[in-house]
Amino acid sequence: MKKLLYTLVILSFIVGFCGVCVAYDESGKDISCDSYKNDYEDIIIKKGNENEKVIALTFDDGPDEVFTPQVLDILKKYDVKATFFLIGEKVPYNKKIVKREKEEGHEIGNHTFTHINASKKTYEEIEEEITKTQEAIKDVTGEYPTIFRPPYRALSRDLCKIVKEKNMNIVLWSNIDVRDWSNPGVNNMVTTIESKVENGNIIILHDYNTVRNNKSQTIQALEIVIPKLKEQGYKFVTISELMEHLKK
Repeated sequence: MKKLLYTLVILSFIVGFCGVCVAYDESGKDISCDSYKNDYEDIIIKKGNENEKVIALTFDDGPDEVFTPQVLDILKKYDVKATFFLIGEKVPYNKKIVKREKEEGHEIGNHTFTHINASKKTYEEIEEEITKTQEAIKDVTGEYPTIFRPPYRALSRDLCKIVKEKNMNIVLWSNIDVRDWSNPGVNNMVTTIESKVENGNIIILHDYNTVRNNKSQTIQALEIVIPKLKEQGYKFVTISELMEHLKK
């Protein structure tokens, strides 16, 4: 009997805990802790037009003095445009690379100043991270970024509010995350992309890696997958171009 009562208590606790973030008002509208995302659907981009063979390659965590130029060389070789989400504190030390990204027709986005988890930060901390990165990038390119990617894909109401106030869009990614930062293997990355690629995909990659070598797995994979996808008829576009295709 005691064992049964104990089990019921545990189950009640679990159900109650799970229900903490699920709630509705009298009209039936979702007012749970994640419902704020519904208020910002207009600025959150996860994919492009599914009716067109367009893909957006995106690179996080740069600029990197070793890997970013190699990525740019491959993109130039195959006449591919991409989007780079920059860490603000790295920008002043890699101005030539940032200028090259801009000059070669790639798009530049904001990825916070120190790669924070916004869901664990205050409004003031998030605003400072985004603003400092905006200023660092504008100092080099002459323009403020209009797109932002949250590290760890971590969102919060404060983050969404700040991004919207700055007239920016939040860019996530679609169904392809090869987790290249974990060095899963070149063949693994290529196979994952080829097997999952769909029209309108936003693919997340990284032009930075803690494993320092002459050529990262990401760069090796790009040399294989870009020509293969082009052969299949895919066109590579920047995030802003992808958003334009959404309007068609």
